[in-house]
Amino acid sequence: MSDNIKNDEVDLGIAGKLTKAFITSPLSIILFFAMLGAGIIGLISTPRQEDPQISVPMIDLFVEYPGASSDEVANIVIKPLERLMSHILGVKHVYSVSDKGQGIITVEFDVGQEMNASIIKVRDKMLANLDFMPPGVRSPLIKPKEIDDVPIINLTLWSKSLDDGQLRSLGLELLQQLEKIKDTNNGFVVGGRKEIFHIDAYPGRLAGYGVSIQQIAGTVGSANVSDHTGDIELNGYKMEVYSGDFFKKVEDIENLVVSVKDGMPIYVRDVADVYYAPEETDHMVNYYTGKANKTNIKA
Repeated sequence: MSDNIKNDEVDLGIAGKLTKAFITSPLSIILFFAMLGAGIIGLISTPRQEDPQISVPMIDLFVEYPGASSDEVANIVIKPLERLMSHILGVKHVYSVSDKGQGIITVEFDVGQEMNASIIKVRDKMLANLDFMPPGVRSPLIKPKEIDDVPIINLTLWSKSLDDGQLRSLGLELLQQLEKIKDTNNGFVVGGRKEIFHIDAYPGRLAGYGVSIQQIAGTVGSANVSDHTGDIELNGYKMEVYSGDFFKKVEDIENLVVSVKDGMPIYVRDVADVYYAPEETDHMVNYYTGKANKTNIKA
């Protein structure tokens, strides 16, 4: 019997002996509480926040090339700019998207690069190579993006009685209130139709008055401007002078003179209907609730 006990003690091995030492040692409880205290201290002292304080600059370049196809934009404008941006010190990746008449280049810098310094690098590179831009290409628009520029809250507005245009107006008002909250960044509204001025011309009236659609478009376009014409200094006071104004109501467009016939002015209201309403639908935002099956769909 004693021989068996001795054999069991011999066969414990390293793990068994270590376990036996912790079980029988009076220091085990002290070590347990010491490790527990160290863990609590580490948990309390470790800084915590929703986003890590790291700098990962990303800069978007918006380029417009009116009248060019997507292939022309990519080959003539975007690809050369990609090569220029890739030569900047600290750039990690360069992405691009080309479309008809426009393109976007995204420049991503290495982690730890300063945002202001990165913007200056991109701007200086652009200014130093403007002479290589083909004719007709507009000056690129530079917009920086940071790691914090990520939406953390998405709100969906829906109603059984309001249309998408009214919901968009409500969303814009809500956005103004949300942007007043401390430490909030940019916000935006997706979906819904914008309210615009509509001009529905009558072909019969246009023919009768001898007025064309181009005349109406030219008159409306030239009248919807506001320009700084100069300054006036009088008795030590300086005043800025502006000419024209943007349209604010339907009557501003209706009272525009399109042409003159037999000494009588022809107004926009004589040849067209003008009203303020949401624009035509070109995209939609859908919101569904309920079970996602064919037999019981609730929208």
